[in-house]
Amino acid sequence: MAEEEGKRLKVDSVETEALEELKREGLLTVDGGIIKLTDKGRKKAEKIVRLHRLAERLLSDILGFKDVEEHACKFEHLIDDEAEEAICTLLGHPQVCPHGRKIPQGHCCIEKETEVEKVIYRLSELSPGDEAEVKYTVADDRETRMLISAGIIPGVGLKVIRVYPAFVIQIENTQFALDKKLADAIYVVRRG
Repeated sequence: MAEEEGKRLKVDSVETEALEELKREGLLTVDGGIIKLTDKGRKKAEKIVRLHRLAERLLSDILGFKDVEEHACKFEHLIDDEAEEAICTLLGHPQVCPHGRKIPQGHCCIEKETEVEKVIYRLSELSPGDEAEVKYTVADDRETRMLISAGIIPGVGLKVIRVYPAFVIQIENTQFALDKKLADAIYVVRRG
């Protein structure tokens, strides 16, 4: 960010049009050739910088990417507020990006949230009465064929009937008994 680094920038005609648009949106002011962000503009810029730098940290620290810049530029536009807080919390509220630049604090940093709520569960982690939607399975070919033939596929809804001595689930009007290994291979998102 030019303002962050104290740089002055020259502006061409294409950029002049963009600046006029930003001015109309109340994000900046132009006075005697000096461009300054408004409070609204500064908040928006900090948000964009935060998303970009969190994307860099995620790509670098969690996914192991070496060259993160191009990917982070694309990824930052996909991050909504909920994902932003989850990513930041997952990363332990990092203060700097991989290049050593400050990451603006978010609400989750101020509140010092330390846990990201789990979204995907193994079917074996659910309790009787829980309802869920199958997201994916991790099983060998034989088990995968068996799951498919039983209709246990991504997108299908199910209800846990009991967990012991066998894992019993219900899909529509049909109940299935699964062993622990198979229940561990089915990943779901809770409903309700």
